[in-house]
Amino acid sequence: MTALTLATVLRLRARLSPGSPVLVDVHGQLTAADLLELARRTRPSRHHRGVRAQDAGTPAPADVHLRPGPLREILAEVAAPGVRRIAVRSSGTTAAPRALTRGPLSLTQLALGLDLAHRLGMRPGRTIACAAPGEHGHGLSAAAGALALGMVLVDVSRLNMPAAHALLRSTAPDLITGVPVHLLDLARTGPLPIPRALSGSDVLTASMRQELLAAGIGRVHDVYGTTETGSLCVDGVPLHGVRIRERDGLLAVRSPFTQGRTVITDRGRIGSDGTVAVTGRADGRVSSGGLLHDPGAVRAFVAGLPGIAAVRLEVVPDARFGARTRGRIRIDPAHPAAGGGDAAAAEVIRRVREEVRERFGAAAVPREILLEPGPRTDTDQDSARRT
Repeated sequence: MTALTLATVLRLRARLSPGSPVLVDVHGQLTAADLLELARRTRPSRHHRGVRAQDAGTPAPADVHLRPGPLREILAEVAAPGVRRIAVRSSGTTAAPRALTRGPLSLTQLALGLDLAHRLGMRPGRTIACAAPGEHGHGLSAAAGALALGMVLVDVSRLNMPAAHALLRSTAPDLITGVPVHLLDLARTGPLPIPRALSGSDVLTASMRQELLAAGIGRVHDVYGTTETGSLCVDGVPLHGVRIRERDGLLAVRSPFTQGRTVITDRGRIGSDGTVAVTGRADGRVSSGGLLHDPGAVRAFVAGLPGIAAVRLEVVPDARFGARTRGRIRIDPAHPAAGGGDAAAAEVIRRVREEVRERFGAAAVPREILLEPGPRTDTDQDSARRT
């Protein structure tokens, strides 16, 4: 959903049902006209191309780089005047991590989206709750798609659990969408008497599905896709216009969003009935709560920090995020922190966490960092350089 298309949708909904809410959050209800007025007063974070707006006297076409915030702010940025494309951050499933821009949807892309909505039970007049952040592709697509389909959107994406459950009880949504960790957090803190849940952006295991069903959700759909390719499958069945082939245990995909190219997404297999099962990442990257990071790159970065003689990272299971990393570091004996006791060691660990978070994001920060004793050896130095 592009900025221009979303603004057009909101204008149409404002004309057809001026008093009806289109978005509900902890601050209250917004009609389509309210959201359009908020968009008019919004100054998006833009990267302009070509002539500058202040030189031409009119808004220049711009790519909007979405900032974290509630859905009302995200959608206002997307629908703001002068915005033509949206830059969505890709975590690098099919290529290096980068910002991907989305312009107007083609007919084949629209057909894919309509097929997705049909299979998920997204219909005009229904209410959908969104637990996925709007600045990510999952949350943005769900929110914009819901508005385009004439649905009411409930934003629980940035609420603590008591506030989220209170809003869900008061709005009684027909559907809820989110990354598995978002949905499980809600299920583990209270009942979820919601007819359907749409899980995406990360692996949904059989045990996760059973836990969501036990919380009261009537049906759980597993949606597979990537930022680069768009949505690909619902419950293992490819969507309209999607072609998936298995090549030596890798999934080769062509979709309306790949512009005629075939790209490798993940490791997986295709059953005799044509259903697709994803078995792992093709590039060794780790998904923590739907956010990807590369342990090899983190390891190499930490090994180059001052005072670090050697570092090891291991991927360990995590009850909430599915997988996290655990780090083991050895401090260089020549570094002042080596003889500074527990306080100095704690400061080294704190600095490593901050540096990793700044460079790679919160998902890449190890769940715990352990100090390994012992003097630095030539083997340690070689290991640090290799990693």
